[in-house]
Amino acid sequence: MPLHFFLRTGSREEFGTTPNDAGEQRSAELPARRALLLGGLLAPALLLALPVSMPRAAPAGMVSDVASYQKALAQVARAHRFALIDIRADWCAECHRIEREILAHPSVREHLEKVPLVKVDVTAMDEGNRQLLSHLRASGPPTFFVVDAATGQEYAQTRSVGSFRRNDLIRRLRPFSQAS
Repeated sequence: MPLHFFLRTGSREEFGTTPNDAGEQRSAELPARRALLLGGLLAPALLLALPVSMPRAAPAGMVSDVASYQKALAQVARAHRFALIDIRADWCAECHRIEREILAHPSVREHLEKVPLVKVDVTAMDEGNRQLLSHLRASGPPTFFVVDAATGQEYAQTRSVGSFRRNDLIRRLRPFSQAS
């Protein structure tokens, strides 16, 4: 049974099948791969027809590399002494639970007004993410800790790796939110 594909070229679409060396039919992915490997002559047209998953940039307000992290801390330092670092990823189920159940809670939000949250997005796990995780001495999400906003120095006994309860976070934030 032949597999079919659409090839969108400029203003027209072509419908076809692609035989392999044995005379069997191939899927639409193989012509796209072949075109890319042969110099990409048809790549622009095929990429319009096929879904492409590309690494996505960190959403606005999140940092994903050392430079953006340092820039975010500098912005926080203009108005605050401390910052809460939240290392997270879209693929991290526990990160979603923490955001939904803990960070959104009014008692936590009250502390975050004085100790702003800096979200580190490592969803892509690209080279920039790996360098930032190394810089922060973290293995991955979810990881939380408090830093001096001006220097980036982590405060002892504020780090949490993995799951935690709302009261644990409030207990860790309280001394910093009261000192602000």
